Amino acid sequence: MISKKVRELFVSFMEATDDSPISYDMETEQYRGAFNPVVVDKYIELGALELVDDGSGDITILINNRDDFLSSFAAGIREAKNGSDQAYADYNANPFAFSVGYEHFHKIAKKKRPNQEYICHGFENVATGLIHLQ
Repeated sequence: MISKKVRELFVSFMEATDDSPISYDMETEQYRGAFNPVVVDKYIELGALELVDDGSGDITILINNRDDFLSSFAAGIREAKNGSDQAYADYNANPFAFSVGYEHFHKIAKKKRPNQEYICHGFENVATGLIHLQ
């Protein structure tokens, strides 16, 4: 099981839009916003994230092997939605990202009143009927 703070950090990347507290720049593939520095530092040390220093006050981050992270996160959501278990994480390029997506899907599914306008990588956009991809 992934801790709440760790899941929140990585989910905040997947929820990044122009209207969210965390922004994503498609050209540079950088995420910018206010993050928990303790969790960020841990994942920088582990090599999952890279800090980009721009001096603006916000933290700017790159996800290392972002494509693998995105596909595994979305696979975790898909398998959770299909009723599969987390054993499928072993077959992904990034088992950690799979588990984050898997657990996040279950967290969202437990809500009594799901937000119909929720936007997150790997989740279906109710307005369009398409899976949102970052």
